[in-house]
Formats: sequence, structure tokens, C-alpha cells
Amino acid sequence: MFHDKEAFVFDLEGVFYAGNEVLPGGVDVLRILQARNLPHRFVTNISRAPAAAIRAHMAGLGLDPGEHRIVAALDRVGRFLRRHYGSGRAYVLGADSLKSVIAAAGFEILHPDEEGKADLVVVGTDENITYQTLSAAARAVSRGAHFVAMNPDVRLPREDGTFSLGGGALVAAVHAAAGREPVMFGKPASFLFEEALRELGVDAPRAVMVGDSLRTDIVGGHNAGMATVWVNRWGVVAGDPAVTADLEVKTVAELIPHLPGG
Repeated sequence: MFHDKEAFVFDLEGVFYAGNEVLPGGVDVLRILQARNLPHRFVTNISRAPAAAIRAHMAGLGLDPGEHRIVAALDRVGRFLRRHYGSGRAYVLGADSLKSVIAAAGFEILHPDEEGKADLVVVGTDENITYQTLSAAARAVSRGAHFVAMNPDVRLPREDGTFSLGGGALVAAVHAAAGREPVMFGKPASFLFEEALRELGVDAPRAVMVGDSLRTDIVGGHNAGMATVWVNRWGVVAGDPAVTADLEVKTVAELIPHLPGG
């Protein structure tokens, strides 16, 4: 189906692996991409780990994606924030790694009791969230601080087929309490897709986006102008009549017959 396409962009979690579980077809698809020299990138909304750590985790599972192919949110958010907000004082809900990246981009990271000083509130996945820190973020946004969401992903896939709360669930809470919409950094917003396509050196109509999230991967791919493949894990996820991919598969292994060069 995609034999005329020149490049492929993949999500990672929920497509190639979930936690410490390799998903069906993951190893084979990586091998074929590399053997056929098909240009590709992996675009992930993960807001707690840089590309090097993600690659190390994948390699430990037997899924080494190779060097310089992961377009990781954590590695790119500093440039995004500098471009849009310059500098200032940031209240961050997220991992220490996210706070460090934002600090390196020139922002002062505020403590939980300094919400009133915030020029910017950034919300990602935060496993140490408390009622107090979440409330403080909402208050800062309600007072007028810029509100940036790392991503809208409300679920993080787990090995057992269930999920943990994603950063998008925290974004939704802040949005509900503050009454203000966030600026979206990660998928389905355009920034990470543009980064991947720029590195691949192809225009969007010549590329395919493959992911397991209709609302981030498929909507974002469509909006960017790419063809799309929805990996409906095990075929048990209810579809969305408002979002239709060009191809639906149960595992990424089912994409293999559609790859160029076969």
C-alpha cells in the first residue's frame, strides 16, 4: 500500500514495546527498515527520558533503533520554549529530567511555593505529583502564566495491556481548574513531526506516520500531511468515527507487506 512512499515515522511505546515487553513484529520491522535502507525516524511524546536513554532501554529489549533516529520530546522542548517564550520563570510538573532541560534552555525553575512568580507552566508526566503541586500549577495558569502541555496522552501503555496515567491527564486537570487551554508541544502538534521530516529531508506527502494513538499519532500525521497507519493493539481498541487512518493493523508486523522494497 505504501510502496511509493519514501520515509516512515513511527511512534514507539504501544507500537514497538510497552514497558519491558517487545510487541509483535517490532524486531522484524526494525530489521527490515535497516536492511532495505528505508529512511525512518521515531517520534515520541515521552517527557521523562532523552533519546539516549530511550535507545538504551530499547536496546536492552533487543530493539536497537540505531543512532540519531529518535526524535524525543525531552531533547527538543528547550528549543521550542526558547522560540516561543524566550526566557522567564517556569513552574514545571514533570520529572527532574524535564526540569533540567528547561533550566538549560534559560528558564528559572520555581519551587512549589513560588507559583505566584511563574511566567510559564509546563506540564508533563509527573510520578511525584501531589494535590498541592497540581493545585499550584492550576493557580499559576489561572493568574495568567503561559500554559504548555508536553503532550495530551492521558494513558501510558503497560506490559499487561492496562495503562498508567499519562501527562495528558494532569494537563486535563489543570485545564479544568484554570479554565484555560494549553499550548501543545508534543504530538499531535506540528513541532515534532516537522523535526522528523526535516531530518529525513522529505515532504510530508511522501512519508507515513505509524502509531497507536488515534488522537496524537493519527490526527497529528493527518494534520502534517502524511499517510497514516493505526496500530490498534490486538484489535481491541474502539475506533473513533472522527479519526480514520489510511490503514489499520493489529500489530506493527502487519505493516511489513506494505513497506517498499519487498
